[in-house]
Amino acid sequence: MQIDVTGVTGMKLVRAIIAGLVGTAVVLLVVWGVGRLTHSDGDLSALAAAVVFGVLNTLTWWAGLVLQLIFGVIVAIVYAGVFEWVTRRAGFFLGLAIGIPHAILAGIGVGALPASRMIDAGIMPPGAFYEYRGGWCIVGFVLAHMAFGCIQGAMYGRTRHRVPWVSRPWRVVPHPETNA
Repeated sequence: MQIDVTGVTGMKLVRAIIAGLVGTAVVLLVVWGVGRLTHSDGDLSALAAAVVFGVLNTLTWWAGLVLQLIFGVIVAIVYAGVFEWVTRRAGFFLGLAIGIPHAILAGIGVGALPASRMIDAGIMPPGAFYEYRGGWCIVGFVLAHMAFGCIQGAMYGRTRHRVPWVSRPWRVVPHPETNA
């Protein structure tokens, strides 16, 4: 039994969800990896757990991971909506173009997280764009979110609402001297 959700939403919802999960996994791994390389805390799942629950242990870390994945899927559905109804096409470079403002919004959003909950959980607040973790973490954070956009554009594929191709014939304009 196959359920067709494309007719309901007008977009390829399952593909958007899968792309969101893959993109979120890449973001989490890149930010965590850069944090490990620079000997700073780059764990976005721990950050989500600390903000939501105020404590950090194994159970809340897993809950933070699930929250990150859910948020990534929501953002991927927003990307799919932009692909379907705004740009009417998708692709690697278009995803990158949308990923740039996404990286900016994510960086500002991380800076706006409540610091008191993180401090209570024993995590230093990261600041906007992970600025308190160092320059490499800023670069990793921004590039990871831009990679998320690339993944969304590449995995989404052709949109259902394409730009209509308009074929216009050449207009014959007579030459003024020859009237031909």
